[in-house]
Amino acid sequence: MSEQDIKRLAALDEAADKAGGYVSPSLKDNVHYDYRKILHYCREKGIEPRDLTIQVLDRFILPT
Repeated sequence: MSEQDIKRLAALDEAADKAGGYVSPSLKDNVHYDYRKILHYCREKGIEPRDLTIQVLDRFILPT
């Protein structure tokens, strides 16, 4: 791997970190969320659900 490739990967890693993390395809076919808890959380924080990071959204996955 060249030094330029390493710099590009570092820039990508930094951008992903600022955006809330990497997005990878879910291995589960059906992921269900507790929408009432998501809306309650968003109202408490004064944010819109579309502004949630992946890490925060993962807190609301319902067990299957």
